[in-house]
Amino acid sequence: MPRGWTCEWLTALGLHDCSLDVFHGVRPRGHRRRLRWLLRLLASLPNLVALDLGDNYLANNLGVILAAVRRPLEQLRLACCDFTDADIDSLSSSPHMASLWELDAESCTSGLHGSAAAMSRRLLRSFHQCSSLRALSFTNNSLTDVTELCSAISSRCWPFLESLDVSHNPLSDEEVARLVATALINCRHVREISLPIVVGDGQDYAAYVSVMQAIAQSGRRNLGFRIFPRDRIVVCDSNRQEGSLFR
Repeated sequence: MPRGWTCEWLTALGLHDCSLDVFHGVRPRGHRRRLRWLLRLLASLPNLVALDLGDNYLANNLGVILAAVRRPLEQLRLACCDFTDADIDSLSSSPHMASLWELDAESCTSGLHGSAAAMSRRLLRSFHQCSSLRALSFTNNSLTDVTELCSAISSRCWPFLESLDVSHNPLSDEEVARLVATALINCRHVREISLPIVVGDGQDYAAYVSVMQAIAQSGRRNLGFRIFPRDRIVVCDSNRQEGSLFR
């Protein structure tokens, strides 16, 4: 940057796919220099509240990156960052968790660093601290059961939750139905739930019927659903306005 020029006014920063990587323990040339540059940059942005680190393999560096952000973050995108245990620990202990109202953690548990399903559950457990959360994307994370999600929802960890995306996870029909019922009973603000359901010619409609029943039993007349054959079903509020920074 030119001498004397600052970005103190900046509130949102996108660093998607910026090669902040360490791949299989091999550090590419300039990795440490790029990391130092990033930490200095973040420390120089006192008004930053939205950060996109998507598609960067952070390799145990998530903690120092988040610690460099001076103001409590409101929006954080970590899609495809492939977390290690240390990265999950860093999230759990980060003071930013309490201020986040939008969190994108798509495809963060590939299985490279241990059981993908176990790490997925552990990652969700760290999100229980996100008391301001309004939108959570947790797609494609090898999630096989919804126990951690239902625990957070039923214990009112996310009292302001409006949007939840768990599509592209290997959830059974029973788990999908359990999640929808729990969310609609406990989250009065929820307006959209994206679910991994296969619906199409000759397919099993059990989960589809369960979702319809859960909507009817909730008494939420504003809710309906959209079907994406062989992909997902979205329970949604027909009046919802899209306003996410990262969509």
